[in-house]
Amino acid sequence: MNSRKLMALVKKELIHYFSSFMGYVVLFAFFVVSGYFYYLIMVESHQASMQPVFQTLVFILLFITPAITMRLWSEEEKSGTAELLKTSPLTVWEIVVGKYLGVCAFFLVTLLPTFVYLALIMANGNPDLPPLVANYLGYILAAMAFFAVGLLASTFTENQIISAIIAFAMLLMLWVIGAAGDSVQGPLGVFLKNLSIFQHTGDFFSGVIDLSHIFYFVSVIFLGLFFSVKILESKRT
Repeated sequence: MNSRKLMALVKKELIHYFSSFMGYVVLFAFFVVSGYFYYLIMVESHQASMQPVFQTLVFILLFITPAITMRLWSEEEKSGTAELLKTSPLTVWEIVVGKYLGVCAFFLVTLLPTFVYLALIMANGNPDLPPLVANYLGYILAAMAFFAVGLLASTFTENQIISAIIAFAMLLMLWVIGAAGDSVQGPLGVFLKNLSIFQHTGDFFSGVIDLSHIFYFVSVIFLGLFFSVKILESKRT
């Protein structure tokens, strides 16, 4: 991959978020929600923990991800710039990875308030660092998996609303499929539960880092990008 061209595409995506109304709505929602739950933790429960904040933010991501990923490719199709990208020197993988890293970079901005809360917790308490690292890792991996699914949904159609609906449906399925596994006996039930995102975030938010959970999220990310590439390659030809 050409790193210079890739970073130019990442920069383009990041600038788009900060020049759009939706980008600021998302940032405001994250800042308000995370601030509210931090207040509840410190003032109401007096816990020196970020666990409830991240558990809530992951749930909020289920609804916000479709809004911030629906335009990733759908907008290119609708505006006609998709044809320019298809005929550009960039490979399809560079286009997909560039757009994906762009939304991930935007997500990192939403993490900034959590570092302020973390600093305040550490200044006023004595939290264990390993659980905090596990909390952050689980939240970041879950978000990156969500964005890969959202990007994939965006390649299906040029209609951003339909893209958002598809993304939400796919994420919701990955969220609740574990409940279906609870009602099924045997290997199929275990398989369905292992497909659930919720099944793989629990240990992280309990302060445990398990390589099998990391492998799950990396697999979801890779498959989301892989199938996005395949869909765009079929459109390119």
